[in-house]
Amino acid sequence: IPGNQKHLTLDNRVYIEKSLDNNMPFKEIAKYICKDPSTISK
Repeated sequence: IPGNQKHLTLDNRVYIEKSLDNNMPFKEIAKYICKDPSTISK
């Protein structure tokens, strides 16, 4: 079940890094990996 994990996976972290490099909003990244936007901003 996506979004069920407490911690971010390596794949999640790589996706977040690439998305932030492309100026994608936290909200959009969070929706894709099924996490709260505040998780991304940390």
